[in-house]
Amino acid sequence: MAPAAAKSAQKVLPTVDEALLKPYMAAGGLPENGSVKVYFNAEGEPAVPGKEGAVHKLKQVSYQLFAEAGVAVVAFNSPKTLHCMSPGLVMETMLVLEHMRRDPAVRAVVWTGTGTKAFCSGAAMGGDQSYGVDQDVVKAYDKRGLVNDDIACTKLTKAFWDFPKPMIMAINGLAVGGGANMALANYGDVVFCSTNSKFMYPFARLGLTPELGSSQLIPFVVGMSKGKEMMFGADWFSAEEAVQWRLASAVCAPEELLPKAMAFAIKAAAVHPETARLIKKVMNSTLREKLDEVMKRENAVIMEAIDKSGSFLKGRSKM
Repeated sequence: MAPAAAKSAQKVLPTVDEALLKPYMAAGGLPENGSVKVYFNAEGEPAVPGKEGAVHKLKQVSYQLFAEAGVAVVAFNSPKTLHCMSPGLVMETMLVLEHMRRDPAVRAVVWTGTGTKAFCSGAAMGGDQSYGVDQDVVKAYDKRGLVNDDIACTKLTKAFWDFPKPMIMAINGLAVGGGANMALANYGDVVFCSTNSKFMYPFARLGLTPELGSSQLIPFVVGMSKGKEMMFGADWFSAEEAVQWRLASAVCAPEELLPKAMAFAIKAAAVHPETARLIKKVMNSTLREKLDEVMKRENAVIMEAIDKSGSFLKGRSKM
């Protein structure tokens, strides 16, 4: 086919009004989070009687599907805690991932944080330690390995790595520790950063060691020397440095972040779902094949570090 004919045959992609994305930048967060379906049965199994159509009203994570575009926007939405990884936020993250995985209307995802100050400030060191989800839901998800239960966040990490649809991370502000791991070239497929974003791995200062799979991913992406510099130094680094070190794709102004991420997500959503799934599978395979072993080792080493360093986390087993 001639280039001109090929261009004319290209599908016209849908668009999303940028005005619909502006509320995500509000300093106080979004007033409503939406709901997601909850599943008491494994995929392919009959629905549990009386549980069909069950939903969970989200409290700390926002979910919105832009149906015409086939793109879901997920946002951490607890700005008072800088979107820290509380048990409730992590549990709702698992619910949202499962909902999107099963919903064929979701063909790509944009993941961000509300406001312009923080994407995720890492582990919750206090505050409410409850899941904030009905116990029967927690039990059903736990049976399927969808409730995080260790300090290295094995199940959360595997849930993101195994998510079969394109995920665009739109990093709107600071990301620390586990939040940095979620943001940078680990949990998502493509990473766009606002100029407001900055990153830090504070593990060494806390008597801890890398987690969320970062002990494998970081040296793989940036090299062993730079990776150890990042971990030993525990210094802030910028969005521009994240791009330079191949942990992110691009940096843009805060007001351009979500429109840019949405435009790319719409393009990714136009890819056949099976093609998208297989692209992720083959490109992730080298690291994914080792991930179970990596997570087991990270958990063991963190607990050893806590014991031998006298970390303030001694006596705790979850983050």
